[in-house]
Amino acid sequence: MENYVKGVNIDPEISLSELPFNYLPPGVVWMKVRPGSKMTNLIEYALKSMEECRSQVWTGVGPAIGKCISCVEIMKRKIPNLHQITKISYHKCEEYWNPKNNELDPIRIVRNIPVLHVLLSSDSLDSTVPGYQLSQPSQNINFRQVKKITTKRKLRNKRETSTP
Repeated sequence: MENYVKGVNIDPEISLSELPFNYLPPGVVWMKVRPGSKMTNLIEYALKSMEECRSQVWTGVGPAIGKCISCVEIMKRKIPNLHQITKISYHKCEEYWNPKNNELDPIRIVRNIPVLHVLLSSDSLDSTVPGYQLSQPSQNINFRQVKKITTKRKLRNKRETSTP
């Protein structure tokens, strides 16, 4: 690739009509997660919009999939009894490379980038659709208590292993 210079990238935007859901509730909010997105900003906006509109679609492309999953899990903890449908697809991106000398031909690379779409709704969704998941009721976990228990276990295990 040292004989080539990067050319144009053609990365078409995904439209709302291209989402892989059979039915989207009216007025759905579409949360597009990017690698540089701040999670706090996403979550704050999503929580406010969930009060007005009862459903959201979260989309993460490529390296933003992990952040998208984290945001969805946080939303499921903050808002109990959410219904979820998850779909995975691929998005085509074309990359062009121009040769540095005229003897070589230009190169066109087509990549299939993974895309994750998650539909969250406070209203019930079709449970027969593949990818459907009902959120578990929120559990109040006392993290201080968990920390005490794990610290006690570590101390006990340390004493047991150090005794000859």
